[in-house]
Amino acid sequence: MKAVLLNCSLEKGNKPTDTEKLLHHSAHLFQSEEIDIERIHLRDFHINFGITPKLDGEDDWPFIFEKILEADIVLFATPIAMGDKTSIATLILERLQGYHHMKNRKGQGIFYNKVGGAIVSDEGDGGAPLAAQSIHYRLTMLGFTLPPHASAICTKHFNDATASEWACVEKEVHRMTYNLIYFAELLDFNPIPVLELAEEE
Repeated sequence: MKAVLLNCSLEKGNKPTDTEKLLHHSAHLFQSEEIDIERIHLRDFHINFGITPKLDGEDDWPFIFEKILEADIVLFATPIAMGDKTSIATLILERLQGYHHMKNRKGQGIFYNKVGGAIVSDEGDGGAPLAAQSIHYRLTMLGFTLPPHASAICTKHFNDATASEWACVEKEVHRMTYNLIYFAELLDFNPIPVLELAEEE
């Protein structure tokens, strides 16, 4: 079982952020359940814009796309920028949209039987619930499966949160992570069946 963890922060990877703290907590839980994880800090890569399936090697997208294809679980982690998910999160979702009509060997969408989730940290600025809803909608439209409580939302900056408030956030991350694992295991043993649609006369 594999999980790819996509950090969509606008900060460089060497700068600590609340988003990275929450993602680290989730990564630790995945590893405790012997899930192979790949953590990708997207700000450190060059990714071209566009809703296209083009893989021409002119940017780092082929590497990232390959990791997403290999994964059973795809977890987006984003702070809030101007009341919404970051432009990097939007960029990745738009690039994935370019593969919306591509099929797997069974004739299903290529993201079928993959589980999606989101970590959203607004650090008190607001907008996290709407950003999570936006990510959820796009993932389901692409063919990902989302379990109950598929997102963990943090509305407090780590330095401003009390111990009990941060414990509640970690509890949300814990619940989300284990729901992602459970649904990935369900789909591994019982993949979504191929529907034989009758042709209209």
